[in-house]
Order: sequence, then C-alpha cells, then structure tokens
Amino acid sequence: MAINYYHQLTLLKDILANQLTEDYGSHDEFHQLQSLVQSLVQNNATPEDLKQTLLSIEQYAYQHDKEGAHSHLGSADLTSWIQQVNHESDKYH
Repeated sequence: MAINYYHQLTLLKDILANQLTEDYGSHDEFHQLQSLVQSLVQNNATPEDLKQTLLSIEQYAYQHDKEGAHSHLGSADLTSWIQQVNHESDKYH
C-alpha cells in the first residue's frame, strides 16, 4: 500500500529530524530518503520550490551513503530542509 503525499512528507521530515538529533544516518535511512524524494519529485502536487529542496536532499543522501560518511551531518542544511518540508506538510494537516 502506497502512502499519501502528506505521510511521505511527514516520514521525510521525521528521518531528517532524527539524523539532526542523532548526528548520524544509517544506510537504510539514506536509501529511504532517496526513495521518498524520487516519489515526491514525481508527484504533481509537489511545488517546484520544494522539488529543488528535495533534489538537494537526494544528493545529500546519495553522497553520505556512497562515501560511507554516516556521521557528522551538516546541521544547517538539515534544519533548513526540515523547516521547508514542515511548511509544506502544514498545508495538509
């Protein structure tokens, strides 16, 4: 069963917030981020400005997973992305 747009945004926000809090991301989390981003980018409901943020998140997840750099994540980017995703998800809550 596919999850809806709002739930995808919520899950994305939760994963990013967890990585910010823990200052750590696992292989599974990075893979999940990439999968969520791909789904959201393809969704017509996703605004263009958020799509740009999502592509940055996808690049971040890919780089950290590829390099095995699963720690010391950039908190400024994570905080900004969480705020942007939160702003979008608030429209549907």
